Amino acid sequence: MTDADDSTGKLKDEQLVKKRREEALPERILRRVLEGMGSVVDRRLGRTVEPRSGLTTSKLIERMKRLIDERVRDEGRKGRVAPHHLILKVEWGTHSEAPPEILHDLKNEVLAAAIDHINDHRYRTLGPVTVEAEVDIFTTGISVDPTFGEFEEDLRRQDEEMRAAKLGVPIPGAAPPMPDIQVIARITLPHGTREVPLIFRPGGRRLNVGRAADNELSLNDQSVSKIHAALLMTAEGTLLVADTGSTNGTYLNGRRISYGESRLIEDGDVVGFGDVEVRLRKSE
Repeated sequence: MTDADDSTGKLKDEQLVKKRREEALPERILRRVLEGMGSVVDRRLGRTVEPRSGLTTSKLIERMKRLIDERVRDEGRKGRVAPHHLILKVEWGTHSEAPPEILHDLKNEVLAAAIDHINDHRYRTLGPVTVEAEVDIFTTGISVDPTFGEFEEDLRRQDEEMRAAKLGVPIPGAAPPMPDIQVIARITLPHGTREVPLIFRPGGRRLNVGRAADNELSLNDQSVSKIHAALLMTAEGTLLVADTGSTNGTYLNGRRISYGESRLIEDGDVVGFGDVEVRLRKSE
């Protein structure tokens, strides 16, 4: 073997090693992001991970498969119908730490695993299988929520009608969804107070609080971050508040809320965003 052949072989080996490292990099980054979630409660999924073992991609997918199976609808002769729209919920801080391409790869991996699982079990779906990623301060870590997408509300009403029929309740249809609820925010600033109406949809999207004018609750004070916190109303009509990584903190009755945690707001509570105090009450 000549010196030239030896040099060419070494160059090829180096290029192969470099390629393997580049291919492994996304998995290492993803693993670091996911393993940082060990020993925490996955609120959306209602399950815990093994202490200190971390939440790996494979465990996340196994949870997703179990949830798909749990939500499958038996339509008799029409077969079993599986949820087809998967919502990949990512905690606010986790999302900011993970490179966009890593989350994109995770979406693709979840999608491929869901399609394989549905096909292997001979489930049918009401639409093409899709994955939607969203950042959610009220989610811990990363979770996957299988849904029936645009058919979710119709199926819920069908189930309510069937339950009513079995119970012999003379209700022609399911109860209508809860209406929007108006909440009055009484804001106390050094130069006075003012009231702002906020419209919540129970179980709907969150409302942002911050100094920027495009927040649903805009607080023009230097102690308030541009996007300071978030408010959410649960499907039962309960108000929650969470800090989204503010500089001067979010407080409930004088006690600071840890970043990444949500707290229940009850009647008479004072919520502090920096130096600004806000009291929230439902409009009568």
